[in-house]
Amino acid sequence: MSRIRSAMIAAVGAGALMLSLGTGTAGAASEADGMTTSALPTCVESWGFVPATADGDHDCLLGQGVSNNAVRSLQRSLYFCNGQDIAVDGIYGPNTAAAVRSVQRSAGIAVDGVYGPNTRDVMSFRVYSHCQDFNG
Repeated sequence: MSRIRSAMIAAVGAGALMLSLGTGTAGAASEADGMTTSALPTCVESWGFVPATADGDHDCLLGQGVSNNAVRSLQRSLYFCNGQDIAVDGIYGPNTAAAVRSVQRSAGIAVDGVYGPNTRDVMSFRVYSHCQDFNG
């Protein structure tokens, strides 16, 4: 089990994990991480400090036009753990897309500015005050 999932389970057990519920808008209109946006739902909240769907599935998308707490979680991780100088405002605008493209470019994956499973797998996420990879 990954360290992030372990941290999430421990936090839930302790009653310390607060679910960040937000309302999402439609995802990006282009292909993201090699999958069409119709194949994956929009991330709407953060489970274990990683963007996720309402039921905790981390296979979801974020792109320009989305505004919710999942975007805020992504931006925190981009800023604190991935060296991107962006605002943490919960709005996936041009600056967030540019930061995601920078991470994608550095990791050598497809560069489209859309957050999806392939981007998630190459990022580090802010878990409490530490940065961790998604897969531990």
